[in-house]
Amino acid sequence: MNFIQTLKRDVETHPVLESKWLLQRKETMDFSDLLLWLSQEYFVSIGFVDWFLLVAAKTRNQKAKIVLVENIWEELGEGKIEETHVSILTHFLNQLQFDFSAHQILPETQTYLEKMKSVIDRGFYYGLGALGPANEYLLKLEYSMIASAYQKLKSEMGLPEGKFFQVNLDADEGHSKRMFDLIEEVASTEESKSQVIEGNRLALLARKDFYLGLSRLDEEKFKSASSGIV
Repeated sequence: MNFIQTLKRDVETHPVLESKWLLQRKETMDFSDLLLWLSQEYFVSIGFVDWFLLVAAKTRNQKAKIVLVENIWEELGEGKIEETHVSILTHFLNQLQFDFSAHQILPETQTYLEKMKSVIDRGFYYGLGALGPANEYLLKLEYSMIASAYQKLKSEMGLPEGKFFQVNLDADEGHSKRMFDLIEEVASTEESKSQVIEGNRLALLARKDFYLGLSRLDEEKFKSASSGIV
């Protein structure tokens, strides 16, 4: 198994994809679950662009900068504000009549964002591991699960088209390939490869916090229901 295949396997077999909340919603997701996931992913989408900018600033390799900035540019709708991934998600949430006035970040989501920043701060190759396999590739797997659940919910409730999911799935497919190609090209020493692997590992662990927050709300809701609190 080569280096890139090892990175992909590390993502595909990671416990984050076996998160209780994610597996349960893959089978059955209600409207409140959808809003919760989207509302927290909103904060991740904002941080995502910043992470790429930070990693791009950590190298003098011009080709690496081009690949990273190209991914950022597409995330930013190639200059069209209404086509940025954050704008598409905001529009989607508005279509679902989400109340932005009460929008708050969960502590666990905040922890995830902070951990991601700390991984990227370690250095360029750590950042590549965190952004390539542990984000672009991981999100493709995650989003496909949520998108599938959304299609079931959409057919039951007459919800709008999930452009947000399609845009991200299409983008992540191309972005993850570019990132893997870049990693394969620039991580040419054992040290750089080990840093990519470590960045991937740490970012995957950090993503578990995101789902811990969603699961915590499940537990609190269950306890409230069990005690008769509405």
